[in-house]
Amino acid sequence: MSEFTGYGRMNQIDFGDYVKYPCGVSRELHIYKVVGALKSNGYQDAPDWCGAKQTLHSEIIPVLNIIHCGLDETNVIRVREKDCTKMDDQK
Repeated sequence: MSEFTGYGRMNQIDFGDYVKYPCGVSRELHIYKVVGALKSNGYQDAPDWCGAKQTLHSEIIPVLNIIHCGLDETNVIRVREKDCTKMDDQK
């Protein structure tokens, strides 16, 4: 199997990266995994909380599809890339 080289990355943060994203009322940073990156005007506003919904905004910007590591890895949410902090050490 060949190694992913990162060719074709759309955003600064892209598929396979890990990010910290605010969660809950306390806005504590939780670890999420990026499963997709694109540009869109439909995304969920920060922070992630139970019942949060994706809404349409006026401008098309870089967004990420992310999953909450260790909690609910079946639920993919779409968030603004600028609300996420990329984790450098992914080992």
